[in-house]
Amino acid sequence: MKKEQARRWLREWLQHQRQVTKFSFLGLAGLALVAWPMELGLVTMILWLGFTGSWLSAFVLAGAVLGLIQWLTLRRLSENLGDRVVSVADSNSAEVQYRLAQGLPAVWTYAFGNMDTDLSWQEKLVAVLCMPQRLAAAAVFANRRQQELQGVDVDQCAAVLRHLYREAERVEISKLSEELQLRSPVTVIREVSLIDGVLLLTRRTAGLSLAGRLAESMAEWLQQDSAVGVADRN
Repeated sequence: MKKEQARRWLREWLQHQRQVTKFSFLGLAGLALVAWPMELGLVTMILWLGFTGSWLSAFVLAGAVLGLIQWLTLRRLSENLGDRVVSVADSNSAEVQYRLAQGLPAVWTYAFGNMDTDLSWQEKLVAVLCMPQRLAAAAVFANRRQQELQGVDVDQCAAVLRHLYREAERVEISKLSEELQLRSPVTVIREVSLIDGVLLLTRRTAGLSLAGRLAESMAEWLQQDSAVGVADRN
């Protein structure tokens, strides 16, 4: 894969990923808009029947409680979906901290909660009751991700992806920075991690690799692009 091919592939892939992220935002926001009123109505009814005896008081109290839960959920969003931080030693043996974004699948997993079998029924109940707030928070996160994808440095990120594709194996982050002479390694690696299919592997030292589906997509695109180039020359 040539440098210009890597740039063109990345532009097309980013456009595709922005569309997927947009649909994810719309889907999460739509589910939140359905789930929030349903939960508000249910909590209002419980408070009315068991505590207040007044529809208005129950509605206000339910809205206040659920609103507080939503605020706390948004406040903790960075804890649940925030970047993973890894420390990497550079050529001078100094520790450099790199931040790597979590992929879109993690957003959907967070939105619907953890339903592992080892959770108690109380924990599962809390996870279900807080789902509308998590859906809303996940929609906010997906919208932020859309904006981040628009600011990706195509030239620098394409160079990293081209190198990972050529190596076809895990490459240490420190080597990526040195071999490609990245202008701002911490920023570039963070932007590369925004691309779904870029994997962080921490065996011994932190490194990046391409998921099989991403490598296959690049190979298919390269084959089609080469075929188009040959046809144009003929």
